[in-house]
Amino acid sequence: MSGHDAFREFDQSLREVLRNATEDKERIEGVRPLLQKLLSVPGLLPPAYRRPHADKYAQYLLYKPEDEAFSVIAFVWGPGQQSPVHDHLVWGLVGMYEGAIVEKRFRRVDDGSDASRAVLEEIETVTASVGDISFVYPRQADIHQVFNPFDEVAVSIHVYGTDIGKQKRHIYDLETGSIREVITRHDNTRAIYA
Repeated sequence: MSGHDAFREFDQSLREVLRNATEDKERIEGVRPLLQKLLSVPGLLPPAYRRPHADKYAQYLLYKPEDEAFSVIAFVWGPGQQSPVHDHLVWGLVGMYEGAIVEKRFRRVDDGSDASRAVLEEIETVTASVGDISFVYPRQADIHQVFNPFDEVAVSIHVYGTDIGKQKRHIYDLETGSIREVITRHDNTRAIYA
């Protein structure tokens, strides 16, 4: 199956899930097998996009429908590269396509009354390898940090309930407790599978 065919099928199936699901947990459970199938498509990420940047991970938009109801992103993690601690403010799934990453998950333990500060508690650290899928959704499971402590490049495929390259989100400083608003734009301006 070609990448274009895979995304055509993925789009149709995901829209069916979105029509029937009323809560984020239902969306995640409905999308999980669709992402699992996408992770099995050989050559989904063309070779030109399989290299991280020298100083940070790469973020490539694979697919986004015109209505931006969701987006599919490839993150390419070089050895030693990591994300800041961040949230998403939308449901999403993270599937491992190649290599492995470590994900630290956090929860907010303050009352949330100060929009510029937060107290976070680390709740779990997991290692994800090829075929593994995790998820995020607002409030209960939305804050994490991803890093690649291994010697090989890792590729993760993410599905979000919006164009995450336009989504306002937050970065959390664990030492100071400060919160900063951010938009993490894609490294490519046009989806690979447009």
